[in-house]
Amino acid sequence: MQRQDDLTVALLGAGKMAEALISGWLVTGTLEPGRIRACNRKDRERLRDLECRYGIVTTPDKAEVLDGADVVILAVKPADAPVAMAEAAPLLDGRQVVVSVMAGVRLDALRDGLGGHPLVVRAMPNTSCSLGAGATALCPGRDVPAEAMETARRLFDPLGVTVDITEDLFDAVTAVSGSGPAYVYLLAEAVIEAARSLGLTDEAARLLTAQTILGAGRMLLAEDADPRELRRRVTSPGGTTAAALAVLEQAGVVARVHEAVRRAAARSAELAALAAHS
Repeated sequence: MQRQDDLTVALLGAGKMAEALISGWLVTGTLEPGRIRACNRKDRERLRDLECRYGIVTTPDKAEVLDGADVVILAVKPADAPVAMAEAAPLLDGRQVVVSVMAGVRLDALRDGLGGHPLVVRAMPNTSCSLGAGATALCPGRDVPAEAMETARRLFDPLGVTVDITEDLFDAVTAVSGSGPAYVYLLAEAVIEAARSLGLTDEAARLLTAQTILGAGRMLLAEDADPRELRRRVTSPGGTTAAALAVLEQAGVVARVHEAVRRAAARSAELAALAAHS
């Protein structure tokens, strides 16, 4: 990955998602540590930890972190968004691209909260961005020029895959890729426990399960194939895989997955409504 050292990024917020982005930019060589700044209002110890771990620049001073930044990442908790945006608004200049990774805060609320700032993009990354294997959805605000979106893509494309969506699809994206890693971890947990019960060591169970999930994901991406077709290829009639799938089908696993994803999307919408009225 060619370094893009001409970009300086300021993160408002230093939580898990902010750290995932920091890690991803460094792992992929997208940014030098000195080009990444992080700020939060209260937790000085957290800032010191990030500075020691990643070598980035940290400060509790918003004016200092925003001065000269090309991109500003809003990564605070949605409940803290009104105060964070009100404090940041007078410190922004018109050329800075502001990318929000906050769940549930809509583009119109972002623009209004930032005093009408013209270059606002909404993003939904996931924590796998920390390894350069994430999934991010992007949506520009009204009248945001292509150059601003290209700047956002320069930061998120190296972290995995990006898709452009309309804002009405953010609840769906939250349910699929935002919450999706947890679904996979639950499946992995179950398979690992079953493997242990069959006599495999902890290490063997973990490695075999993790590599199987990784390989299956790569097959989906590399072949651009329908998962049904990929499943058919590895399922011989009367074989071991068919026996296992029959148990899952009898348990209604597919229907329960549909229900879970729909519930996550509904909860995302509920939280967005709460954020809009806070």
